[in-house]
Amino acid sequence: MKRVDTAVRNIHYHCLEYDHEQLGDLYLVACGMEDCDPGAACGPDIRDCFHLHVVRSGKGILRTGSHEYEIHGGQMFLLKDGEKAFYAADNDEPWSYCWVTFHGSSARKTIEEIGFRDGVYTLPSSVPPENFFDLIRKMHQKPEMNRINELYRNGILLEFLSLAMEAGGYASVAAELQNKKPVEEYIDSAATFIHYNYRTITVNDVVSFIGFSRGYLSSTFKKAKGISLQEYLLQVRMQKAKELLDSTNWQIQEISEKVGYEDQLNFSRIFRKYEGISPSEYRRKKHEK
Repeated sequence: MKRVDTAVRNIHYHCLEYDHEQLGDLYLVACGMEDCDPGAACGPDIRDCFHLHVVRSGKGILRTGSHEYEIHGGQMFLLKDGEKAFYAADNDEPWSYCWVTFHGSSARKTIEEIGFRDGVYTLPSSVPPENFFDLIRKMHQKPEMNRINELYRNGILLEFLSLAMEAGGYASVAAELQNKKPVEEYIDSAATFIHYNYRTITVNDVVSFIGFSRGYLSSTFKKAKGISLQEYLLQVRMQKAKELLDSTNWQIQEISEKVGYEDQLNFSRIFRKYEGISPSEYRRKKHEK
């Protein structure tokens, strides 16, 4: 059920609001922006969604439980689902902010990844606030309640939240969250990533995908799999090359390109080192059998 908003709004208040009870991992409930009047306040109310604000200028306060936070331009603040909150613009320098209201089965995990863990309601932003305002303006260009626009707005919501992760210093939060997840899951993810992308990737791409340092990922991968990341990538490529030599009539150059080598001579050299014979000899012996 949509919460009744009793706050007094001015002509600089722009908001889109939709169904509060939707289904999905993450979905948009509302979005807007406002240049607040001096002292303009909202609450205290218990929220039924997550409300993420980005302050462009001015200042104000946020009260949650027994805590009060002073917030100014260049910061983000969050009203959390199921918690009572009050917030108000400063009397002398009222704030200007934009916001997204969202929910879904992944919403709580997402706000924790941004940095809003238990007891955290405000964060500094390393991203210019105007970048967030631009996304809200894009949402407001597609206000109609139809499926096409719903997908469009939810796509921008994901962009908004990813920008908030960047703004909140996701790397340090991610490192902490990774410590709570078994390292074996990351090793398996690295192996799966290689199997799907062996043709076009390097070891650095695997490292970037997982998010660990190269040294740490390399050592833990070798400990788990018995070979290095580079050797594993080579092994996958050579195995795929053998499958193509067995099952197709493609030229060696074509197979070389299919497994990630533009230079056929380089591919043949690596294949011979791995198998002890050239690709052509491998194919001939297989066919003889």
